[in-house]
Amino acid sequence: MRGYFSSSHHKVNLREQVDSPNRGFRPGQWGALHAVLAHTSVHDEPSVICLPTGYGKTAVMMALPFLLRADRVLIVEPSDALRRQVSSHFQVLSTLRRIGVIPEEMASPAVKRHEERPATEADWRELEDYDVVVSTPNSSSPSLTKGCPSSLFDLIIFDEAHHVPAQTWAAYLKHFAGQATFVFLTATPFRRDRKMIPGKLVYRYPISRAVQEGAFEPVDFHAAHVERPLDDAHVDQAIATAAVAQLKADRAAGLDHRLMARASSITSARGLALLYQAEGINVEAVTSNISRRKQDEIEARLKTGELDGIVCVDMFGEGYDFPKLKIAALHAPHASLVPTIQFIGRFARVDPSTGRGTLIAPLSRMREATAELLAEGIDLVRMLDVAALAEIEGHSRAQELLEQLPVHIQRESDYEAVSPLTLELYAHAVVFECTQAPDFSLIGDSLGRGLRVAKQWLSGDKAVTLALTVDENPPNWATAEVLVNIRHDAFLLTYRPDSRLCFIGSTRRQKKLYLNIMDTICKDGYRYLSYEETSRARTGLENVRFYAVGLRNTTLNSRAESYRVMTGPQAERQLGVGDSRGYVQGHFYGSGDDGDGERETIGASGSSRIWSNRTLPVSDYLEWVNRINSRLSGNLPFAVSHLDLVRSTKTLSRLPETIIAAMWPKSAFRSNPRVRYRDAQHSLHHLLLTDLELCDFVCHPQDGALDFNVRSDGFVASMRFTIGAGRMVSAAGAVTGAEIEDGFDQWTALDEWMAESPPVFFAADKSSFEGVNLVAPPTRRAERLADGDADAIVWENCAIRVEFLPRDDSAGTRQRRAALSGQLTVQEYLERHLLADAHLATLFYDHRSGEAADYIAIRQSPDGQVEVTLYHCKGAGGEPSGGRVEDIYELSGQLVKSVAYCDVHVMADHMSSRMDSRYASPSRFCKGTFEEAEGILLGTIATSLSFNIVAVQPGVSKRAIDAHLADLMAHSIGYARQGGVARAQWLVSP
Repeated sequence: MRGYFSSSHHKVNLREQVDSPNRGFRPGQWGALHAVLAHTSVHDEPSVICLPTGYGKTAVMMALPFLLRADRVLIVEPSDALRRQVSSHFQVLSTLRRIGVIPEEMASPAVKRHEERPATEADWRELEDYDVVVSTPNSSSPSLTKGCPSSLFDLIIFDEAHHVPAQTWAAYLKHFAGQATFVFLTATPFRRDRKMIPGKLVYRYPISRAVQEGAFEPVDFHAAHVERPLDDAHVDQAIATAAVAQLKADRAAGLDHRLMARASSITSARGLALLYQAEGINVEAVTSNISRRKQDEIEARLKTGELDGIVCVDMFGEGYDFPKLKIAALHAPHASLVPTIQFIGRFARVDPSTGRGTLIAPLSRMREATAELLAEGIDLVRMLDVAALAEIEGHSRAQELLEQLPVHIQRESDYEAVSPLTLELYAHAVVFECTQAPDFSLIGDSLGRGLRVAKQWLSGDKAVTLALTVDENPPNWATAEVLVNIRHDAFLLTYRPDSRLCFIGSTRRQKKLYLNIMDTICKDGYRYLSYEETSRARTGLENVRFYAVGLRNTTLNSRAESYRVMTGPQAERQLGVGDSRGYVQGHFYGSGDDGDGERETIGASGSSRIWSNRTLPVSDYLEWVNRINSRLSGNLPFAVSHLDLVRSTKTLSRLPETIIAAMWPKSAFRSNPRVRYRDAQHSLHHLLLTDLELCDFVCHPQDGALDFNVRSDGFVASMRFTIGAGRMVSAAGAVTGAEIEDGFDQWTALDEWMAESPPVFFAADKSSFEGVNLVAPPTRRAERLADGDADAIVWENCAIRVEFLPRDDSAGTRQRRAALSGQLTVQEYLERHLLADAHLATLFYDHRSGEAADYIAIRQSPDGQVEVTLYHCKGAGGEPSGGRVEDIYELSGQLVKSVAYCDVHVMADHMSSRMDSRYASPSRFCKGTFEEAEGILLGTIATSLSFNIVAVQPGVSKRAIDAHLADLMAHSIGYARQGGVARAQWLVSP
């Protein structure tokens, strides 16, 4: 009847129940109705109403169409049982009549119990004759049917909405958008799949209030007596015996009760039905695989009393109204507290014709929080309310998150249903300090190479953004682009103005990607955090235990562990005082007490990473970031631990005045990737990374910048290292054009690769730094050299200021040679000196860019011992003295760098590569051959082979070395020995 509700709305009396039971709306119903009216008067988004299970949502459903003056109403029920029950109540408005809020003589609406699925628009038009249509998603969802006019319904109510699949919501909301008002009724707005019901939670009535008004009464608990808890058949028999005894006792007391047993599966339900029948009562199993007619028949027999009870899995669940169900036999408890207490809550409903309900369960089958439910004196009502509050809190936080992160850009309609609530991230963040606040709105169509941004959310204060990306690159194992991998990733970025820190959480962790993102959003400058800063993530934690500890070798020697990892329940206990001599802390992962009685896991590393071992929804991830941010920017102390035995790197806040050397990171020596560049004539050249030399250092500490060159024969690229200005390494001036192979046939610009893998720089003050991690100089100073630290030879007839002359016959070389008046260069003199050694097997000359040393001598003693000695030469700055610091700096750097070559395989590969004919001036053997050298290197057992490094500087007088010079020389010797070199020394003048 068209206009039924609008013409009758004035007949509904919105009286509130006060003193007389069942006269007027209960307080929670009354409040819910007014909340919907208030919300719909201002907002178009759906209303979500949360009322306790069994409190009386049906009365609210019946009254809303009158109050909203609806023309045609669609009620969506999650099950056929509720469809039948609600449609029968609506046909006579039974609840409204019972509580006296409408006149007895008032006509009822035309109600359709909608069971068939319409196939055409004509089928839908048949529903126009009804005021109320009660359906299920399977019968009326627009995603399953066709032809439904979008104006057919102007009020759509979802009952028990938390059971409705998310795609069903989306289909109804999208199809009837702008035409219908939506109301969602539920006992818990947070679903099991963690997807939130759409709309605004406008009202929630606590169950504790419902109990105070007398809507529920306590449920008694009787523990089934079980002697063999591991025997399932025995346990089920004990439950059934106790439940049947309780049913008979209730009936003997004049109570017309029924029994419901919960089973874990269809098969179990059938078996339990037989078990109860053997106990002498008439029960049936109600499962999802029986026909609708059979379900109707069982329900009718249950209501008439022909059946004493039913056995279900989850049939006749929430919302099903049958007050005589008063005995709950819990054969299969739910895995968690909330569904268990909601199940039990059904038996706590007050009805004048029934008494109190009883729960029968064995203690042995209770799990987790469910065990608390059965504790002596437990207040079921309190637990129901606490559980409901927890669910509501989750809903509220989720709602707040949706409001906090509105959609900024959606480029593809396929992702319309994706929201921040559907995403989770591992608790892992890479942290940057920003010069200015980053601009997240600058994120464009893509993040990095091939990651297309499909959807982006951005907070109103521009401090948080979430991006969903799509990667459709072919798999790397496909030889042609005939296959496509579709991978989705999430990126959550948040900026904290108080600390100026930007946190990036991602499901794809790539250093290059993080730098690309920061280049886009933070053009004014940024920097990584040091290990000293990220390690503050554990401040405030007590009783810290470490499960993994990483130590970084400060010598970067290929013969020793470049990175040492210890694991175990107390990994830090494996550390000793000696570990601090050659290592610094690299990362940690452990746990500690957070002060609130909780144990928290936390990890941090020198690559600006912080993590915890858990996966978090977006809202929880943001809370985790807030907690980490407060620690990083706070001043809480560290709890003392065994990890403190190993020193930590410091934050590089100011560059040293003088850099004496730099070397590639350890990984570069192992992989030694190819580098390619084009010369002025556009000819393509290839070389190896170790052919490139890092040199020509010019520091600008006041600007936080360091200029240097990457040089090889015929190639030079100017680079700049900066602190806090974006990428730490960048091309200075013009683009270099050089590329490095960072994967098979995958090339990256050299400066971009160096930004991801910055060199290790060594300073004249004996400190070193990699990225923003500074290894401070040792506190102890050497006052003099130890015996064997320096040796001296007489540089007779040697021009000590001239290191070398080119080995060619050019006019310039002839002129410089003539100026020497027959004297030898430093290299020539050393070569003659070395060749005079009777034990010398081979002598390799390697002087040019990318050298391991100027000379590499291999000696064999009669007893089979082999010594490989690397000689580095420099010309003197003047006459021999004891304070010539400048003559020491560069050689100290050479000595430190060459430690990485002290490995037989690295050395053999280096010699072979350096002799290649592609070079204009290949390295050569002054004595012996490569085959001989390789045979000795690879054919000598490790215990009979040692490496030595010698720094050759005739400008230093051994007897005149002062304390400052001795300290510098001793430091480079100590560094080399720390790296596993057997002997390191200086070769100077007497």
